[in-house]
Amino acid sequence: MFPRRLEFALKLCVSLTLLARGWLTWRWDSPIRGLIWKEDWWSGILEQQTNLTWNEFAMISDPGITNLLAGLGITLMVLAVVPWIPLTASKWRWVRWLLVPATLILVLDSVARWVGMEFDFGMAIEHSLQMLAPVLLLIATGHGNRKKLWIAVVTVGAALTFVGHGLYAVGFHPVPLSYQTMTMKLLGCSQDFALVFLQVVGWLDFVAAACLFIRPLRSAGLIYMVGWGLATAVARVASHFSLAGLDPWMAETLVRTSHWLLPLILLGVILKSDRSRFKKKY
Repeated sequence: MFPRRLEFALKLCVSLTLLARGWLTWRWDSPIRGLIWKEDWWSGILEQQTNLTWNEFAMISDPGITNLLAGLGITLMVLAVVPWIPLTASKWRWVRWLLVPATLILVLDSVARWVGMEFDFGMAIEHSLQMLAPVLLLIATGHGNRKKLWIAVVTVGAALTFVGHGLYAVGFHPVPLSYQTMTMKLLGCSQDFALVFLQVVGWLDFVAAACLFIRPLRSAGLIYMVGWGLATAVARVASHFSLAGLDPWMAETLVRTSHWLLPLILLGVILKSDRSRFKKKY
């Protein structure tokens, strides 16, 4: 479906996303814990079905939840090898369906983050590319020419991801302290300047997302997404660099690989298609 180098980039993107999210879940816990411990959701059911108080449930469930999260993290890290299996070969085609449980775990993690952020719309969509990465590999390794479907899915996913990020940057939702701190550390600026800077790039996020749906401007929007997506990913490790170690910041950087690499792959696919149309025309 794609040239070899773009296929390699897609596999790398999916593999790094699963590996990094798995590591963070196994080593550094997950907001899924908070989803299970959502007292206002589950306390009524708990009281009806058991004799346990909520505090008792929280205490006795902690080891089980820890083991569950460790299992989910290890599962994702193991599934990170799936992209490197020859998925288009007939005897290995069934393996590609292992990307489905990988996707479900990524979706569960993202839903938990959304709930943990009090249902902010920005958080609901900011991780769209991360959740869609395995799906995009599943589409790419399917029967027939599914290039149009692949382009449509990654286009919508990229737009949602950058709109979600932009909603926090412009202050539609409270600007996360982590955004402000990283900006101040890397630019050596004041908090006031950091907020202005984030607001500017937040509006640029919206513009780039809109450009994806305007054919003459698609490439410009994607180039911005590649550059800014890479910058925001690397900012995690760059702003926390120390000799004491890069854990978990290297994983926080790698888990955002899809934010810049998928737009780069889409840019490559579009440019190749445009060149092919030009050759046919002339």
